Amino acid sequence: MLDVPDYHRCVTLPASEPGARPSASAGAPQAQGSSNGTTRDDRAPLPSHGLPGGRVVTVATLLVVGVAVAEVLLEDRIGLWTNLTLVVVAVIAPIITRPGDRSLPAMMPPLAYLAAVLVAGQWLLPETESSLRTREAVMVIQTLGPNAIWVILATILAVSIAAIGHLVDRRIARRSASAAAPPST
Repeated sequence: MLDVPDYHRCVTLPASEPGARPSASAGAPQAQGSSNGTTRDDRAPLPSHGLPGGRVVTVATLLVVGVAVAEVLLEDRIGLWTNLTLVVVAVIAPIITRPGDRSLPAMMPPLAYLAAVLVAGQWLLPETESSLRTREAVMVIQTLGPNAIWVILATILAVSIAAIGHLVDRRIARRSASAAAPPST
């Protein structure tokens, strides 16, 4: 099992020492209070399970680029296998990412596909006398054109799963916070 640090602990300052160094609370998260006794943040902290978003996006992008390179070398085109890999990665990435980082995998599909096209597409450049910039532009347009629906589908799936995961995590956090709260009299 992965040891994921708990980044959702609150940091509290003692009220009597305005310049004191903050100390992490040892128990459950506590809301910071103001001088009139109201809390500054009544939201319950999110659970701290999952992998960091940056790592998930990096691995997912490298996976899509790797499949695209293999497909170009074997079939001389970027097509079905790269598209299916993009959709599968777009579904899995928001699920395994920790709650605070779920927006990163939601933005990953278009960027991962562009990276795959730019890296693997080097073998697909047309053999013409035009400049490299023109050949790159033609290759990107010819590759993204027929595959745009896959990129849109992967992006919609990733955003939807990230949003649903965020709602579920918030509901779980609220329930655990209300169960831990003392009953009001």
